[in-house]
Amino acid sequence: MRQWLCTGLALLLAACATPAPNARSATEAPSWPSLQRFTNEREFLDYVRATNEARAARSAQGRRGQSPGKQSVASEELCPTPEDCPLEDNSEIMVTASARAAVSAASANTAITNVQTAGVDEGDIVKMIGPYLIVLQDGRLFSIDTGDSSADLTFTDRINVYRKDHADSWYDEILVHENRILATSYSYEHNATEFSVFSLSPQGRFTREGSYFISSNDYYDGDNYATRLVNGALVIYTPLMADEVDEDQPRWPLVRRWLREGEDGEELTSGRPLFDARDIYRPVQATLRPTIHTISVCPLGTPNAGDELECRSTAIVGPAPREFYVSNDHVYLWTWTGYEHWDWRENERMCAARAADGFESATPAALFQIDIATGRPRAMFIRGRPNDQLGMEATADEFHALDVWVDPRCPLDAPELPLRYFSTRLSAFSVTPQSAPESAFTPLPGAGGYGLENRFTAGHLVYGGRTRWSSYRDDSEQDATGVVVVVPSRNPSAATVLQAPHNIIRVESIGEDAVLTGYQSSEALSMSVLDLSGAPRITDTARLRGRFETEGRSHAFNFTLAEDGSGVLGIPTGEAQKRSGRWVWDSESSDVSFVALSNEGRLTTLGELTSNEDAIDPTYSCEVSCIDWYGNSRPIFVGPRVFALSGTELVEGRVVGQSIREMARVNFTVPPPRH
Repeated sequence: MRQWLCTGLALLLAACATPAPNARSATEAPSWPSLQRFTNEREFLDYVRATNEARAARSAQGRRGQSPGKQSVASEELCPTPEDCPLEDNSEIMVTASARAAVSAASANTAITNVQTAGVDEGDIVKMIGPYLIVLQDGRLFSIDTGDSSADLTFTDRINVYRKDHADSWYDEILVHENRILATSYSYEHNATEFSVFSLSPQGRFTREGSYFISSNDYYDGDNYATRLVNGALVIYTPLMADEVDEDQPRWPLVRRWLREGEDGEELTSGRPLFDARDIYRPVQATLRPTIHTISVCPLGTPNAGDELECRSTAIVGPAPREFYVSNDHVYLWTWTGYEHWDWRENERMCAARAADGFESATPAALFQIDIATGRPRAMFIRGRPNDQLGMEATADEFHALDVWVDPRCPLDAPELPLRYFSTRLSAFSVTPQSAPESAFTPLPGAGGYGLENRFTAGHLVYGGRTRWSSYRDDSEQDATGVVVVVPSRNPSAATVLQAPHNIIRVESIGEDAVLTGYQSSEALSMSVLDLSGAPRITDTARLRGRFETEGRSHAFNFTLAEDGSGVLGIPTGEAQKRSGRWVWDSESSDVSFVALSNEGRLTTLGELTSNEDAIDPTYSCEVSCIDWYGNSRPIFVGPRVFALSGTELVEGRVVGQSIREMARVNFTVPPPRH
């Protein structure tokens, strides 16, 4: 009996003990073999302290020019007593009633955004509620009633998202759910991601419901978007540098609500923690620059919801470099090792020891799968990094990606990026991450340079490239051609390489086919149709003479297709060649060029709906968020109607014969109508 009792006690203590970190050298940060949360605040702070010490040791070693040595530091028990180690069961995660609401019915709003995944809306600068187009511009919301025809196009209301004219904030993107609008921004004053919630009346008028702040570092990404709407719930990514957590007085990210403008600045509620140390998953990757990557799911509720924003968050520690992709069921977060220290000698030794084309030549990485409904994470170890979120996709049972097979710590001497096709079953993700086998990575043909564009469409991966990172062209690059590669997802080794009549600066999905844009010379923007219905082939190319693509984000392109496959494509363009770089800080409004697509894959240029830089009303001025980091021009298709958002104007056009004609124009810098 005594032996049984002792054995039972030993098993209980073993279950309660904190899992030991992986063995490490003095210059390596701690990591753990499985995805489990820190048991308390002290354990997390001990991790941060140990990481800081390892970083300091690595810096000192770099100054001395010494090798790291192979001595092993004992795996310290950061939580030494069973009393400090409550039993942790990762098999169940409690989900509140508000979190369960995240899987409620989806919004019935008209989809006007060129999204990556059907059913997953992405934040943008224009959305639609009923007949009203909602535009985010200059830190303001505008509503335009589209009515039943162009004769009804009317500016109905305007409201400032910001609350003071000197706010240190950038207002970036909006999502809509039923009659509610959520505007996302970053406030440098509060070091927080800001959410402002508005409702829209049946008359197209705005009412502010509330504004909330979530402590974070800036979420900005030049290509990706910070927010998604999945089944009526906001999905938001926010990062927080772990070394910014005060070791003496840790202050965890708070959700705070704006109350009023006080004498000493804005007054907020005291807030409630978005998460604390016990909610953070320990790192499975050793990193000297740890970031707390946070995915929050916030149900937006009903049109009559109150002013509380209930969020459930999953926080994972990993290296700072990251990319994320959202499917209908999961968020995929890819983190990889980048520049973490300046020990050039050690980097040179590491790179020289690797075979140039070997399996270990790409950067170590981890891929996390986070369940939207429960917040439960799983992971696997992989190699390389994605080009962007458009190079990832998830099916019902598999995950696929275009993997850039490089290590940022090592020089790249090849004339183009080495690429792999990564494919894995979703069942391979685990709480105890395993390394994906070499067979999961299929070598792919190069894209013709370092500039890379990619998109999954209709069971294929399509990618192409250019010799320059920028899309800008000059007269020294006349008569350029490009390479486009089509990879069937079911057989990645059977990739097809096609010669394109221009370089590739954009790849977009249109139904079951793809569209490519680029330049053959500095005289015209070219647009090609890639037919994927059989053997891949380029069916036609249109040259938009004297036009240059002005915006690089995925939402800048849009299209509409009829049942027979014919349709209209739209893209922001300008006449100035200097704008072909598609610079993210370019705040000049653009024209929108339209191209007709026949059901046989033939293209016909239709012309432009043009911008009017002189249309700004003299009473109007921009006060906050006056650089359009997310662009300001969009083609918009609502049923059979065609619109162009160009800065602070909305233009409606109609395709007549082989051209597009302006039918109506609304300038929303004029004073809004009185209500």
